[in-house]
Amino acid sequence: MTSTIPSLSTSQIRTLSTAAIQAWTAEDVAALSTEQIGVLNARQVASIDAGNVGSLTTQQIVAVSARALGGLTVDQLAYLSSQHIQALTTAQAGALYSSQIAALEDYQIAAFTSAQIGAFTAVEIRALSAEDIATFTTDEIAAINAKAVPSLTTDAVAALSTAQVNALTTAQVAVLSFAQLGALTPDQVEALNSAQLGALTGRQASGLDISMLSTTQVAALSTAFIAGLKTEQVAALTAEQAEALTSSQIAALSATAIAGLEAEDIETFTTGEIASIKTQVFARLTTDAVAALSAAQVATLTTEQVAALKPAQLAVFSPEQVEALNSTQIAALSARQATGLDLTAFSTAQTAALSTAFIAGLKSDQVASLSSEQTAALTAGQVAALSAVAVAGLAAEDIETFTTGEIAGIKPQVLARLTADAVAAFSTAQVAALSTAQVAALSTAQLAALSSEQIGTLSTAQVGALTIRQAPGLAISALSTAQTAALSTAFIAVLKGDQVAAFSTDQASALGTGQVAALSSSGITGLQASDIETFTPDEVAQIATRSLVWLSADAVAALSSAQVAALTSAQVAVLKPAQLAALNSDQIGALSGTQVAALNARQAASLDVTALSTTQMAALSITFIAGLTSDQVAALSSEQTQALTSGQVAALSALAVAGLAAEDIQTFTADEVAHIDSRSIARLSAGVIAALADDQIGALTTGQVAALTPEQIAALSSSQIDLLDSAQIGVLSSRQIAAMLLEDIQTFKTDEIAAISTKAIKGLSETSFSGLSVEQLDSITTAQAKAMTVAQVNAVIQAYAEFGT
Repeated sequence: MTSTIPSLSTSQIRTLSTAAIQAWTAEDVAALSTEQIGVLNARQVASIDAGNVGSLTTQQIVAVSARALGGLTVDQLAYLSSQHIQALTTAQAGALYSSQIAALEDYQIAAFTSAQIGAFTAVEIRALSAEDIATFTTDEIAAINAKAVPSLTTDAVAALSTAQVNALTTAQVAVLSFAQLGALTPDQVEALNSAQLGALTGRQASGLDISMLSTTQVAALSTAFIAGLKTEQVAALTAEQAEALTSSQIAALSATAIAGLEAEDIETFTTGEIASIKTQVFARLTTDAVAALSAAQVATLTTEQVAALKPAQLAVFSPEQVEALNSTQIAALSARQATGLDLTAFSTAQTAALSTAFIAGLKSDQVASLSSEQTAALTAGQVAALSAVAVAGLAAEDIETFTTGEIAGIKPQVLARLTADAVAAFSTAQVAALSTAQVAALSTAQLAALSSEQIGTLSTAQVGALTIRQAPGLAISALSTAQTAALSTAFIAVLKGDQVAAFSTDQASALGTGQVAALSSSGITGLQASDIETFTPDEVAQIATRSLVWLSADAVAALSSAQVAALTSAQVAVLKPAQLAALNSDQIGALSGTQVAALNARQAASLDVTALSTTQMAALSITFIAGLTSDQVAALSSEQTQALTSGQVAALSALAVAGLAAEDIQTFTADEVAHIDSRSIARLSAGVIAALADDQIGALTTGQVAALTPEQIAALSSSQIDLLDSAQIGVLSSRQIAAMLLEDIQTFKTDEIAAISTKAIKGLSETSFSGLSVEQLDSITTAQAKAMTVAQVNAVIQAYAEFGT
């Protein structure tokens, strides 16, 4: 039966159901035109009987749309012939599903052309098995789209023949993944040509086992690939492979990679290759690798490379390597590198070439290791760059090699760290070259190490720069008079007694007014009598009061009259008793009234008051007078006591008053006597009381009279008693009345008898009443009579009886 298929339009074909298509016979399928086949969809294509697919012509196969071709089932694919496969367009080939590719037989895979393979997508490529890939010709291998290459399975890559590997394009090689590169066998790696190796990128580096490469292949590796190598990969290189690296490749090594280079690798590098290593990369070389550098290689290092070396790398430099360094390279060394380099291997020229930055990083042990020749080679700039830590390593023999300019260039805070032995090694010229700032920075130990000759070299400006913290370290006795005069007042102020004691008479004489004024209480204790004698009166007047009190008694005794006269009132007021006691008559005589007036009670007992003039006596303060002892008062001359004012007399203590003699009291005016304290009046001797003049008796206050002792009352003569008025008699006690003789009582006037207090009346003896006149008896008051004892009353009655009344 003839097929009806040819009569169907393309529109009708599009609408045919899958069931209708399944019903097609081989004749129907064969009758399909290319236009009809071209409108079939994937579901319709999948409905064609598998056996009928095999009868399709190549023209019909080519007419199937790329999308519809995806409908071919595994069963249908099995009927496709090699001719069918070869007839597929590149679009059809590129549209096949991975499941379809996987279903194809080896002969079918082998039927694909290079163009069709080139159209394969990454998904299709991934579907190819190792066996499938094995069927590809070298051209077909080369035809695989580079974008699809990374989709090859590692098994497929591993199955590539060496010819296939060699056929890979540079574009394909450049996209191989780590895993694919890692799957390559030694034979496959060996098959890689220079162009392919040159196409490898940095990201692929970790995937390739470069130990399998020949030296020629190593040399062909791209610099980008080299830049991606890891430490362990570089470490895996043989010496021959390392030697094969070009300058460009070596320059491309990363900091990570270069750490893998071993000593034997470095030894294979030319000087140019060494010089090509990047600065930041060079710093990652192992110490073994650095130690393997030849002298020639070291000599060709760039200044940047030298500057990048780590202390640990520099530390492994051999003397030969150090010797190979030129002055330009050495000048590139920095402070951070200083601790790593063995300076003892340096020549003097190399030492002089070191940068100041490098010098600044040296430690004391490194400086200590320098020879005298090396330290002598140091420039002024280098010496000035030495740190406080480093300078401590300088020995005496090193210092001796320095010029005065180099010494002067050392920073003050650095100079302070020199050892005492090093400072002691300074020449006088070096000492003279020190700046005032340097001198001010010297430690006490350093100053103490200076010899007399060195100290003598110091200028007045240098001496004037010495600070208070340095005072304990300076040998004072070594100073000249000019140097002594140049010492700052602050420095003088902290000197101790033993240091001041070390001053010679000439040095003491050289001290200025300000310096003398600055002497502390500790320092002034060191002044000797001979020192004091050299001071001008103005200088003595400038001694601080807090310090003057510590002046020795011998020193005080050495003061001239002019110096004593120059003392301020404040100074006089602080003199200690021992100091006052050391003053002789001439010194005391030199005191002015103002100075004498400044003396206080604390000082009174120590002063030889007998040396005071009457003018000076009158100038004494009442506080001083109050401090006088009885012995001092007793030693006063009549002229001196006569010079005392009423206020001074009033200030005399009870103890002092006891020292007054009859001739002293006679010099007192009535007013002065009246000013003797009532508590003190009782200390006057009976002889003094007896010596009181009439006006003095009359001037006695009732308080003074009441304070008189019975013995003093008894010492008064009847004529003195007669001078007492009723107010004075009114304060007498019974004991005082009892001390009076009858002739004393008989001097009492009637108002005076009446003035005797009721308590005192009891002091009259019975016999006293018998001696009273009638007028006196009549003046006895009722109150007095009531206070009398029975015996006294009887005595009064008896007295009246004797008068016949």
